[in-house]
Formats: sequence, structure tokens, C-alpha cells
Amino acid sequence: MRTSKYHYAYNENKVVIDIRNVSAEYRIKHSFYCISCGTEMVAKLGHKNIYHFAHKSGDEFCSSETYLHKLGKLLLKSKFEKSSTFEVEYLRDIECQKQSSCPFYSSECMEHSYELFDFKKYYDTCAEEQFFNNYKADLLLSDSTGKYQDAVFIEICVTHECTQEKQYSGQRIIEIQIKSDDDLYSLITAPIKESKSIKFMGFNRISKIKKVLAKRNLFRFQLFQSGAAYVSNFEEMPTCDVKKQNTKSILELNIDYGYIGDVTAYDYGLITAINMGYEVKNCRLCKYQKFGFETSMSPIFCCLSKKYGTPAYPKQSDAGKCQYFCLDNMRIHKINKELPHVPISIVGDIQ
Repeated sequence: MRTSKYHYAYNENKVVIDIRNVSAEYRIKHSFYCISCGTEMVAKLGHKNIYHFAHKSGDEFCSSETYLHKLGKLLLKSKFEKSSTFEVEYLRDIECQKQSSCPFYSSECMEHSYELFDFKKYYDTCAEEQFFNNYKADLLLSDSTGKYQDAVFIEICVTHECTQEKQYSGQRIIEIQIKSDDDLYSLITAPIKESKSIKFMGFNRISKIKKVLAKRNLFRFQLFQSGAAYVSNFEEMPTCDVKKQNTKSILELNIDYGYIGDVTAYDYGLITAINMGYEVKNCRLCKYQKFGFETSMSPIFCCLSKKYGTPAYPKQSDAGKCQYFCLDNMRIHKINKELPHVPISIVGDIQ
């Protein structure tokens, strides 16, 4: 014989009673009946076991699945009809308000946040086992005035989930998985919140909230009056909303660079500066240089060092005082061809 411990039952007036609200005095004055099979139940208020309702004649013919399914519908319907609010929370995507103008916008540029909605503001009817668009809902929330044409399905899942056809029907569905009647207690005492056991399907996930989101880490290029330049490394990459970082820089750029070929974020920054009208003398742009090692910031070797005594491995700023400096127009042309595919923005002043 099974000994299922039900925490809810009907009283003689078919009102759902929570065992938590049953006192010894109340038990004497009232009768209790199973929500699933309808047979008489006894309120167990002993000290050793948790308070519960038990079938008076045994529960071998009662379905706990039917009990939970019926109970879920009864409690949520009662909550909707008796409460001033019927609140739900589900995850929505907040997009950056600069997405239409930001060159760095991507799918990363959003955050996910729970948003609270009171369905009582939109729906005034909660009907059990109601059809809508050829699908039957355990509970259907709708608007009798016709102002809101859509509806919300609430499905109580004990062992069987919604069919795939229903899930992909486009209907707004809240599927609530119930393992015990304790799960239902939290539903009627708090908002219905999306979780592993509560699925929100068919709901609009795009939030109306708009704000600036600093989600992207970008290379920061800094150019100085001497012609020297600096590019942040991976550990120092600022987010896209950070203003100028160095008071001595004459130009700062954010660069979204993905390491393609032998051109670096440093090169894109230098060429962008030239295109903006800055007079840039940097050994990386000289036709007489070559890289010492195959790395993005490899040492520069000056091919004129033996002939004219220039530094064999010059500093960036040496180009500004080198009489032999000459722009490598072929390399600059190559970089300019790639430049339109590299998102770059000018960084504003220090705040």
C-alpha cells in the first residue's frame, strides 16, 4: 500500500485546504476529500510525521500525478482570481542603446535580466481546459474586453511536457514542472519565475529597456607627438565606453582586430592617424625597415644601419629625427585596402 503524503485536500464545500492551515479544532468540524480520486481523507497532525492528508481507506487506487495536475490548476486559478496581482518573471535581452551607431556592436553587446510583469494588467480571465487557436491550455489567461488579442497558456507538467507542435506553435506558454505539492506552494506565494523547472516559451525576449552596455574589450591605440605609439595588450584592453586614458596622447582609437595576416592593430592605428591628417613618422611605416621576428610587435631592423650608421634596432620615435625616413607606400596601400573591414572609432576626451 502506498502512503502518499498529500498537503492539500477539499473540505466538504469543495474548497482547497492547505494542511498548514488545519488545526485540531478545524479537523473536528470538517471533512476532507482527495482532490484526485474524491475519496475521504484524514488530516494527520501528529508530532512524529509532517502534517499531511492521508486516504482513509488507503491510496492504492489514487493517482498522485492526477492529484498534482489538478492541484496545480486549482491553486494557480485561485491565485489569479483572488489576488490583486499575478506576477511573472522571465529573462529578457537588454540591448545597448548605441547598437545602431556603434561599429563594434555584436551579439555580445547585450545583457540578460529578469523582468517582472503583472498579467492582471493585461488579462482578466483565467479559464481551465480552454481552447485557443486549436490548442487546449490547462489554464488560459485571456482578456474578455478584447483589448489584448493574444493569450497565455499555463501548462502543469508532472510527467508529460508540452508536445513539440504546441511548443513551436507560436503561442505564449508557461510550462511548470511539478514534482511535489511543495513546488506549488512557492508558486502561489511568489511570482512565477523562469527557471530550470519553469519554462517560458513564445515570449518576446527583447526588452524595451535601453542603456549603454560596456561589453566589448577592444585594443586601445595611442599616438604621441613624438611619433611613438602604443597598443594595449590583452590584459589591458579597455571596454568600449572608456574615455581617453593618457593625457599626453594626441589621438586614441578603439580597434576591433582579429589578427589577420601580418598587419596588426598597431599598423591600423598608424594608418588611420595618417588618413586623419596627422603627420606620422614611425619606423614601422618606413620602406627601409624589416621585422626581426615574426610576431605582431617584433623588433624593427633598419636596412640602412650598416650603410648610414642608423640604429640597427631603432625605437619608434627615432623615425621623427631620421633623415632617411621614407613611407612604404606599397605597404600603406595594402593596409588601406584592409582598413574598411576593421571597426575603428575615435576615443573621446578624458572624463
